[in-house]
Amino acid sequence: MFIAAGGVFLFVRPVTVLTFRNASVGSSFYFTIDPSERITLFYTNSIYGAPVEEVFEVLNGDFVLKAVKTDTPAVMEYYGFEGSGPEQAMQRSLGPTFSILTSMRQDQGLRIGRRSLDLHALAAPGDRILVRVDRVSQARFWWWRLLQKETRNTSGKP
Repeated sequence: MFIAAGGVFLFVRPVTVLTFRNASVGSSFYFTIDPSERITLFYTNSIYGAPVEEVFEVLNGDFVLKAVKTDTPAVMEYYGFEGSGPEQAMQRSLGPTFSILTSMRQDQGLRIGRRSLDLHALAAPGDRILVRVDRVSQARFWWWRLLQKETRNTSGKP
C-alpha cells in the first residue's frame, strides 16, 4: 500500500522546473526550484565593463524581471533608467521563456537561491541558451533528468 501511495505521489505532486536548453547543440539541463526563489542573472556589461545583475521571480508560470542592479550610472542610463541608485525596481513579465546569449567573458551565470550555475558549463561563447519554466509532475522531472544523463553520456557535453 505504501508503494502504491508513493507512486501516486510521484505522478500527482507538481514541481517547478527550470529548463536550460542550448539552442546551438540541442542539449538541455533541468532542475527544480521553489516558486518563491529569486533567480539572478549576473554578467559584465560589454560596453562599460561593469558588473550587472538582473533579478527574476517566477509568478504564475512566467518569468518576471523584478530589478536591475549595478553600481555604474552609465550602465543604468544604457538600459534606459533615468533614476539614480544601484538598483532599479521593475515589474516586467517575460512569459514562460527567455533567452540568454552566452558571453565571450567567463563571468556570466545564474544564482538560484543559494545555488550558482556557470553558463559556460552549458554552452560555448556565442551560443544561445533558452530558459523555460514549467510546472510538471515529479515523475516527468525525473524522466527529463534521466534523459539529460543519457545525453551527457553520449555527447560528452553538459
